[in-house]
Amino acid sequence: MNITVVVLHYENIKDTKECLDSLKKYLNDTKNNINVVVVDNGSIKEKTAAIEEDYVNDKIYFIESCRNLGFAKGNNIGFHYAKYELHSDIIILANNDLIFKQVDFMNQIAKEMIENHIDVAGPRIISLVDHKNQNPVPYAHPDLVSVNKRIFKLHVLKIMCYFGVDKFFQTIFSRKYSADVKSDNYQLHGACLIMANNYVKNYDGLYPKTFMYMEEDILKYITKRDNLIMKYFDGAEVFHKEGSSTEKIYGEGRKKRLFYYKWNIDGCKKLRQLMKSGRDK
Repeated sequence: MNITVVVLHYENIKDTKECLDSLKKYLNDTKNNINVVVVDNGSIKEKTAAIEEDYVNDKIYFIESCRNLGFAKGNNIGFHYAKYELHSDIIILANNDLIFKQVDFMNQIAKEMIENHIDVAGPRIISLVDHKNQNPVPYAHPDLVSVNKRIFKLHVLKIMCYFGVDKFFQTIFSRKYSADVKSDNYQLHGACLIMANNYVKNYDGLYPKTFMYMEEDILKYITKRDNLIMKYFDGAEVFHKEGSSTEKIYGEGRKKRLFYYKWNIDGCKKLRQLMKSGRDK
């Protein structure tokens, strides 16, 4: 079984190196052929060129983008290489702030994906901040009404952010959702997405028109639209530092929140356009 892990890097060498070091134990797997593709998504200060020599004898491939393409298109560079150059059966899209500790992680996902004919899956994602499992995620935007409501709320929060009162309005807008793994009422966390079977066969990565945010919602929509099998898999586990790269580049406080609102609105509009058209417009 050919399995490739795509690691998306942007301006955080420390996280990327720790992620790669945690993946090295899989590269000599006797049951599966494991490769790693690192995509430098337009870094200016902390390019992956600084660490390439540390992995020269490993099955780790480095690809550099000349600019920041965002989450989806950055990952898609690695997905394309994994699919067409490495002929991968399973492609894992992994944030660079993940740590892989589970020794039999690759064997577990290979068995699960192939035996159960799963197209898209997500493992347990344990936060290293609060030690809670972040997967799966509630399926909060299944239709145009819910997407339009979110766009309206985000516009209000973005305006309120300029006055420093958006956090107060967040409490007003907040609503509890639950992810039910026994039904179809969930989606997968984007920090670690596992693709195989019909997804790898028929797609060249994530929906490419977002920059950052809402990729998981769009992926859920596409899997339902195209009758693909999406599953949360509790038998595999990764650890997530969560948010370290975003904070390092876009800052904390108001600046980070404005970034979040801007690109969430953009992602919601892309999902709305997909829902209206029914295809990948």
